[in-house]
Amino acid sequence: MAFSNHTNLPVGVEVFPGSMRDITTIRDFRKRFPKKEFGFIFDKGFSSYALLDDLREDRTHYLVPLKKNSIYMDTRWLQWKGPFVYRGRHVLCTKKKSDYGVTYFFDDQKVRGDQETALLKSVKKDTITLEEFEEKRKLAGIIGIISDLDRDGEDVYDLYKSREDVELAFDALNNAIDSDKTYLRTEEGVRGYYFVSFLALRIYFGILRRLQEKELTSKISVEEVMFELSKVMKIREKNGKEYFAKIPKRARKIMDIFPEVFYK
Repeated sequence: MAFSNHTNLPVGVEVFPGSMRDITTIRDFRKRFPKKEFGFIFDKGFSSYALLDDLREDRTHYLVPLKKNSIYMDTRWLQWKGPFVYRGRHVLCTKKKSDYGVTYFFDDQKVRGDQETALLKSVKKDTITLEEFEEKRKLAGIIGIISDLDRDGEDVYDLYKSREDVELAFDALNNAIDSDKTYLRTEEGVRGYYFVSFLALRIYFGILRRLQEKELTSKISVEEVMFELSKVMKIREKNGKEYFAKIPKRARKIMDIFPEVFYK
């Protein structure tokens, strides 16, 4: 799945057989967006570092978050630089050149607190010992990222955090749009199914973005918007005259959030 960094909307989705190699899949997907600045944000399960050489050869950008036990999570050399502010909290950062581009490290106090709390719960459950807790807490809140991009730490961190949109998109596909099971046997059927799902996903995110702009996400969900707007009916007479049937009060308030759709 591809996201636009300008509109924050999904711009492409592709279905591949599970047997395809990573680089084959990535290159084929990359061809969908010729002559455009393009990059991949991987998850922490990524371990095929040799693939990064192929990506650089293809001039494809990448961000790879490091596992805590990665050989590249060497914090002995760290010299933190001035913090930047991300969503109201201060984050320290530093970077250095590496075999696969630039290695960035971030110290996020909120993440540190969450991870230390999780470790303490593991101690309470006897999953880890206190000695293991002391060792693991050294990396609590430390986020390592390898990238071909050489930018300010704040820019890279913001790009990394944008992966949450992709995770939200997959969650929407599996739940709100209910696209996790297709029950289809032909490739054409699967592609058609996901094409319709992709259109639904763009509508979903378009609604979500508008709710975020209006600071309404705490008051109403995308699903509620769709449900209320499903009550809106437009009548077209034979002479071409068009008008809305009686609209419930709550639905009309929601229509006012999208004036370009309903009040052209």
